[in-house]
Amino acid sequence: MCANNQETRKLASYLHSMKYEDFSKHTINITKMCIEDFIGVAIAGSVKKESGIWKNYYSEKAAFSEASAFQPGFEKLSAEQAAALNAVFGHVMDMDDVHNASITHLAVITVPAAFALAQKHHKSGRHVIEAVAAGYEAGARIGEAVNPSSYKYWHTTAVAGAFSSGVTAAKLLGLTEEQLLNCLGSAGTQAAGLWEFLASGCMSKVLHTANANLCGIRSAELAKLGFTGSPTILEGERAFIKAVAPEYHLDSLTKGYGKGYRIDENSFKPYACCRHTHSANYCIEKIFKTHTFHPEDIVSITDDTYSTAVQTTNNPYPENPYAAKFSLQFCIAAAIVLKDLSDKVFTLKNIHNPVIKDVMSKIKVNVSKELDDIYLEDPNQWSHRITICLKNGEAITEQVDYPIGDFKNPFDQPMADHKFRLLTEDMLGAEKTENLLNALHNLENIEDVNNIF
Repeated sequence: MCANNQETRKLASYLHSMKYEDFSKHTINITKMCIEDFIGVAIAGSVKKESGIWKNYYSEKAAFSEASAFQPGFEKLSAEQAAALNAVFGHVMDMDDVHNASITHLAVITVPAAFALAQKHHKSGRHVIEAVAAGYEAGARIGEAVNPSSYKYWHTTAVAGAFSSGVTAAKLLGLTEEQLLNCLGSAGTQAAGLWEFLASGCMSKVLHTANANLCGIRSAELAKLGFTGSPTILEGERAFIKAVAPEYHLDSLTKGYGKGYRIDENSFKPYACCRHTHSANYCIEKIFKTHTFHPEDIVSITDDTYSTAVQTTNNPYPENPYAAKFSLQFCIAAAIVLKDLSDKVFTLKNIHNPVIKDVMSKIKVNVSKELDDIYLEDPNQWSHRITICLKNGEAITEQVDYPIGDFKNPFDQPMADHKFRLLTEDMLGAEKTENLLNALHNLENIEDVNNIF
C-alpha cells in the first residue's frame, strides 16, 4: 500500500526546482571547492592498485570517446566507464569529502556522474554546479533519514549513492519532475553496499561507489526514455528506508526546504583515513603543538568518543593498509610516531613497525556516554577526547569536536588549493596543475566542460 505522505514525490519536486540562479555565492563557491577537492583526490588515486584493476577491466571493452578519466593524460572513454573509473580513483585513498550528519561521501557519488554526462552532452560549468549541488542534497537528506541506525550494516555512501548520482544525472539530462521521480524509484531498488569488507580490508568500498554512479546514470537515462520506478521508494512499507534502517527520520527528506543547502555543510579531509578518526588525529596534532614527548614516554592512551566511531574504527589489529585506515589505534599511533597521516603512511611496513605497534598496544577506545549523547543530538559533532598518560606522571587531555576541514572549522580556498597541488603536481607537473586549478576556479564561466581537460 502506498504511503500518504508522499515524501519521495516531495523530495523529487524540491530537487527538480533547484536552480543555479537561486544559489548564493557561498553555495556556488563551496560546490566548486567540492569538485576541485574530488578531482585532485581522484588524480592521485588513479595510480593505486584498485584503480589499475578497474582500468584493466575496461581495457578490452569497446568504448566511445565521451568523457575523461581523472588521471594524467585525461584519456576519454565512454561516459559510463569514465564515471565508474573516477568513482574508484576518488575513493580509494579515503581522502574525499564527507557530510557529517548523513555519514556520506557525496563528491564520489555526484562528481563522476556529473562530468561524465556533462562532457558527453557538452554541458556548461553552471550545469555541473547545479547538478552536483542537487545530488549532494539528495544523498545527504536520504543519509540523514536512515542514520545512524543503518550504519551498522549499510555503507551509506553506497546505498544513498544511487539516489545521489541519479539526481545528478537527472539534472544534466533535463528530466521532468515526473521523470526524476521515476529515476529515484529505479535508483532506490538498485541501492546496495555492505560493511562486511571491513573485516578483511578487501576492495569492495570502491566497487560501491562505481556501482552507485552507474546505477544513477542508468536510472536517469531509463527514466528519460519512459521507464517507471516506484514513486514511494523511500517511504513505502517495503521500500528503501524501512529496509535499511531500524530507526529512521522521514522528516529529514522534507524539512527545511528553502533554508540553505546540504552542500553548505560539507567537510573536507586533511588525513587519508576514515573521517571517524579525524577528531582523534587532530587531538594529537594539537597536543604536539604544546607538549614534547617520545613514544617510549607513554604509559597509556585513552580515546573517549561516540558509539559510531567505535563501531566503525575500533580495530587494534589491522591486517592490511586499508584496514589501517579504519583503525583508531593505528591512526593515533602513526600520528604520534610519524607525525603524518598522508596516504603513504598506510603500508604493511608501518603496520608492523615495532614502535607503532607498541603505542597501539597502549591505546584503549571507549564509548563516552556524554559524547555519544551529543552526537545523537547533533550528528554533525564527531568528538574525540584523548588522554595521554606519561611515565613522568603527567596526563595530557585534548578534546576536538570539529577537526580541521569540518564545515565548522573549514578549509579556506588557499588550503583547498594546497591540498590539490600536493596531490597532483608530481603527476601532472606544476603548469598543468595550475591550468586545471584555474579552470576549476572559473567553472561557472566555462560553456563546455570538455575544455577543462
